[in-house]
Amino acid sequence: MDEKLASYSSVLGVVVANKRKKLGLEQFEIAAKMGLSQASYSRLESGKSTFSVDQLFGCASALDVPVEELFQTVVNTVKNLQQSDEITIQAPARGNASGAQQGSNGAAAFVAGAALGALIIGLMGKSK
Repeated sequence: MDEKLASYSSVLGVVVANKRKKLGLEQFEIAAKMGLSQASYSRLESGKSTFSVDQLFGCASALDVPVEELFQTVVNTVKNLQQSDEITIQAPARGNASGAQQGSNGAAAFVAGAALGALIIGLMGKSK
């Protein structure tokens, strides 16, 4: 089986998207509460951009959930994904990090947000 990689940011994005959808909210509504454009917020949900600490707190507030609950859901989801052996979670190499210039194959191997979302939803359904 090919190794599938995902970033912690993409897991956070999927967790946030699932919570938002469960509440029946649209991206533009959360973005407005956070003071972001819908496009910027969309990049956060997709894992293409990384949440700052300020944005994480703002997002939790916009979703009306404690930030601890949101973060704990991410931690639990990462554990479930790691136990599934279907996906590896790792932080992508940053441009200034050692090893970041050793090629871009790692970035190309990251799982697309939709596929990661489907896997997380499937795993969450099994844990109930």
